[in-house]
Amino acid sequence: MKKLFRAVLLCALVVSAQSSALAWHDTGHMIVAQVAYLRLTPAAKAKVDAMFAPPQGTRRPLIFLCAGYYMADTCEKIYDPITIAVWMDDFRGDSLNSPLYDNWHYVDYPFFDGVPESTKAGPEPENALARINWAFNSLREMQNEKREEPGRAKREAELTGFLYHLVGDVHQPLHATTRVTAANPTGDAGGNFFKLSMPQEPRVTNLHFFWDAAGGAFGFQGPKRPLDQAGKDRIRTLAEAVMKDYPADSMPESKNLNPHDWAMESYALAVSVTYKNITEGSAPSKAYTEETQKLARKRFALAGYRLAGVLNSLFVAEAPKPSPAPANN
Repeated sequence: MKKLFRAVLLCALVVSAQSSALAWHDTGHMIVAQVAYLRLTPAAKAKVDAMFAPPQGTRRPLIFLCAGYYMADTCEKIYDPITIAVWMDDFRGDSLNSPLYDNWHYVDYPFFDGVPESTKAGPEPENALARINWAFNSLREMQNEKREEPGRAKREAELTGFLYHLVGDVHQPLHATTRVTAANPTGDAGGNFFKLSMPQEPRVTNLHFFWDAAGGAFGFQGPKRPLDQAGKDRIRTLAEAVMKDYPADSMPESKNLNPHDWAMESYALAVSVTYKNITEGSAPSKAYTEETQKLARKRFALAGYRLAGVLNSLFVAEAPKPSPAPANN
């Protein structure tokens, strides 16, 4: 299997498009961002606030990242240090940008279920894992250069926005796999082709949507944005709850900042949990739903801890400049 993965990663292979995949929906992504925000160092928090937090007494942050036409005066949505995690999904629905970024949201490692292994399915070279590494390395270079250039602040904000979203994405098991069967020889697009029947929740038509919604842990409808104070309080309460249930100190793996390992974790969970004990065309059982909710909440916490670790490693306080030596009299 490892040899096959290496071969798959080196080739441009056929992959099923996940055009409907919006990992974790708004609520999940904002929980991840809130967990991360609560664990930022003072230096990293100051940097994130400078990017996304509106100055006191104002509505808009100094840097505008928009869904829509990327102009401050026509900005359809604005973002803060929590809602920035949803920015990529917002502009993904924009006809100007959507096709360019679709495959950034996932990395499709094939799970061959009842069929021989082959190279007919697998991740494209342009994928979530590649883009996480690109965003991190680009930001690290910018922090090392310390050069003020036109557009630098916005570019830093965009790269950080990509990280916020994509770190969350790869912690969703179905954003790291595609199930290959006789019926779907090139994969099921991370469960998008794995149909479910839930008449009580007509929006939930496939396994991918079910997992994006954390199995209904917070309902199947996201909060209205822009978040009012009640919405902000709810996201923080949910984030604090997953942190209480899954403390970072109880998860040594939270210190693992290797994105490839995160994706491999999600792949393994998809194989061992997500595609187990559920039948196509049926509704998830109570036991399966509870397992989904439990695992999703753990992945939210873990993604938040790791996102904070990445941001803390990037945005460090500058060392104080030495005082000039006193002049000799």
